[in-house]
Amino acid sequence: MTSFSVNSEKPAGAPEKSKLALAKLEIVFNRLFAVLLVLFAIPLFLNIYTLPTIVICTVFACFLLFGKKYRPFANIIFLIFAAGIYFFPITPIGWGLYHNLKESRLDGFNFYTISTLFGLAPLIFVTLAVRNVLGNILAYFKTNTVWRNVYYLISLFIVLVALLAYPLFDSVKLRERAMEDGGGNKLSFVLTKQELKHDGSSTALSRDYIARFDPASNKYVYRLYLEDPLAESIAFTAVETDGEKINFITDGRAECLNCKKDKSNPYGLVFPTGKNIDFIIISDRLIKNIKFTETGDKAADFFFWK
Repeated sequence: MTSFSVNSEKPAGAPEKSKLALAKLEIVFNRLFAVLLVLFAIPLFLNIYTLPTIVICTVFACFLLFGKKYRPFANIIFLIFAAGIYFFPITPIGWGLYHNLKESRLDGFNFYTISTLFGLAPLIFVTLAVRNVLGNILAYFKTNTVWRNVYYLISLFIVLVALLAYPLFDSVKLRERAMEDGGGNKLSFVLTKQELKHDGSSTALSRDYIARFDPASNKYVYRLYLEDPLAESIAFTAVETDGEKINFITDGRAECLNCKKDKSNPYGLVFPTGKNIDFIIISDRLIKNIKFTETGDKAADFFFWK
């Protein structure tokens, strides 16, 4: 009687499975996250300037959906984009996940905002891009399917927690040069024009909104210097520091060379035509945000924390 034995050995001549091939669980989860990435990228269409981010997320979703093996070069390229989306706060195109998470901490963990909705797709993209590189590295050393599946889930969890936790525990520091989140307002236009005119010179920092800590007086000094005389006056209905309006009649924190006070509005201020402006605020504490609101509710925000 002939007996047959079943073993795990491959038949002679069978092709050896590449160690870079994805395990079934990796493929399933990658496809799941590809679908979620596309769904969470839909809100980004509310801002046409996020189109580059939408394209990156869509390409990456296709990569996850149809990929059946690790591709080192592609994973490195996506990792570079992930670093940019996470660390560089380019607000118009939806970058700066780290900055947004840290800001939510400063705002008291208020996640019921539109920025939270915009941040879901970048979070998935960055998490999977980092995890793919880690999985790619492991694939060169371990081929056991069970271990690969366990490592996929553990590394995915660790990466996600690390990305969320790092901005929440990182210390808040003074940014010497303000990061502006302006829009269609006169002040942003003047600053942009001034920056373009003097770009590359050694005094570049003196023309934007800068900040420093003065150890002699133990105070923070914030200075907005417009060295070119204004061709058109700029009227502000309010100037706020961390949401608190400055009363230019009674508040001694603010000084402004060549500025005019609005007699009908104690919170109003005017940068007049034909004058260079030197606006200074001196504070006992770190100011995270200074907001200039022009007539017509057009605002220019300057962030001084990092």
